[in-house]
Amino acid sequence: MTQQQISKLLDVPDRTLRDWKKSRQRLYTLLESLEYDEAKEKINAVDVDDVIVFDPRAYSHNLFWQTNKQSEQKVYSIISNYLSTMNEDDIKTLCKQFGKNMVKSVLVSKYKNMYKKGCISTNGIDIQLEGSYNQNYMYKQLIGMINDC
Repeated sequence: MTQQQISKLLDVPDRTLRDWKKSRQRLYTLLESLEYDEAKEKINAVDVDDVIVFDPRAYSHNLFWQTNKQSEQKVYSIISNYLSTMNEDDIKTLCKQFGKNMVKSVLVSKYKNMYKKGCISTNGIDIQLEGSYNQNYMYKQLIGMINDC
């Protein structure tokens, strides 16, 4: 596995991995020698593009209204939809289920795409976005909730 894959899979910062590379060389070498897909399967991890069985009972309300039962949903869709609610309990559930780093990466991706487009379209009305995505009030609120997980 690459350093980026190890960081993503184990939800550890790059700085920690650099430390492991220096002071825990055997551990780092072991991790590096593993195949990403095999390691992912063994620890039951998911990527944002994976489709998983979603259980709405873990969240405050079901945003996938098609069914009240378990359904198959993309990880990105689950994280993105529940971030939109700004419900602190749901965000904690996201962090617990998918890891802080994955939730943060979806948030950053979502806001970067909005700011790249330059506006938010709602019911035919375009709301212009100015400045940087990471200075947005809602973004700051969400990143704070994720950091508190």
